[in-house]
Amino acid sequence: MLRQTRENIIASTVDLISIFVAYRIGVQQLGVLSGLAYGLFDAWIVVWQRERISNSIRWVANRIRQSGPFRRKDILPWAS
Repeated sequence: MLRQTRENIIASTVDLISIFVAYRIGVQQLGVLSGLAYGLFDAWIVVWQRERISNSIRWVANRIRQSGPFRRKDILPWAS
């Protein structure tokens, strides 16, 4: 329980830093409105799309593991 809470705090901190960095980049390039747009877009990606992105990465990783030379039975023939 404590480990999951700690991981959530770290993930939230990284999300906030990412949003502030995107905002800062936008401000430096084109001004405050652009910074807000960059920050909102980054927030949309890192906060609201996190589950979709994670699921997609897991799906691709499972497909890679199941195909070609990465199949577990090819690597460890005795492990079924």
